[in-house]
Amino acid sequence: MPLPGGLADYMILHEESAVKAPDNMTDVEASTLPIAALTAWYSMIDIGNLKLGQTVLVQGTGGVSIFAIQLAHAYGARVIATSSNDLNLEKVKALGADEGINYKTYPNWEEQVLKLTDGKGADVTIEVAGGNGLNQSIAATKVTGTVAQVGFLTGQTTQLNLMPLIFRQTKLRGIAVAPRVAFERMNDFLNVNQIKPVIDHVYKFEDAIAAFEHLSKGAFGKIVIQIS
Repeated sequence: MPLPGGLADYMILHEESAVKAPDNMTDVEASTLPIAALTAWYSMIDIGNLKLGQTVLVQGTGGVSIFAIQLAHAYGARVIATSSNDLNLEKVKALGADEGINYKTYPNWEEQVLKLTDGKGADVTIEVAGGNGLNQSIAATKVTGTVAQVGFLTGQTTQLNLMPLIFRQTKLRGIAVAPRVAFERMNDFLNVNQIKPVIDHVYKFEDAIAAFEHLSKGAFGKIVIQIS
C-alpha cells in the first residue's frame, strides 16, 4: 500500500518489498500478516517498548486485536481485552487474554481496566475504535504509557480532552503498518512461538464482494480472499 494490485492474479514487486513468510504457515495464513499482525507487533514492541509482565489493553476482536492478543501473550505480557460480546471474550481468553471486559455491560470500561491493574492502567493500549472513546483509552492507560491509534471504527474525528493527556504524559502515536525490518523480526517471533493466525472465513475469488460485506459487519480475526 498504496501501490496498485488488490485482488490481482499477478503482481510485479520489487524484491525489497517482499519478506520470507513464517515456515509454519500456508500462503492463506501468511496473507493475513502484512497489515493486521505487523500493525499489532509494531505498536506493542517497537513503539510501546513492551516488557515481560507488562499489561496490554486490546479493543475488540478484529484482525489487529486478535493478533495483538496472541503476540502479547507469547511475549509474556498480561492481556486485557474488551468486546461487546461475551462469547467472543471467552474465545479471546482461549487465545491468551487474561481478562475480558464487555463494554456494553460496563460503558465506563476504563474504570474496569483500572480496577484490574490496581489503578495504574495498561502499559500499551491498542486503540482501534477512534472517536471520542479515545478519551477512555487514555484514562485506561498508565501514566507515561502508550496509546497506539491504529483504527477509527467509531469515527475518524475526536473531541480530545487535553488535560488528562498532558497530566498523564500519555504517548499517543498514530500507526500506519510498519517497516520491513519489523516485519522480519515479527516473522522470526511467529516461527519460534508457532503462532498461527485466526481466520474467520476464506472466500473464493468470485465471492470477493461477499468477503467485503462480511468485513463490514465485523469478523473474529481475519477474512481471506483466495485467488486460486
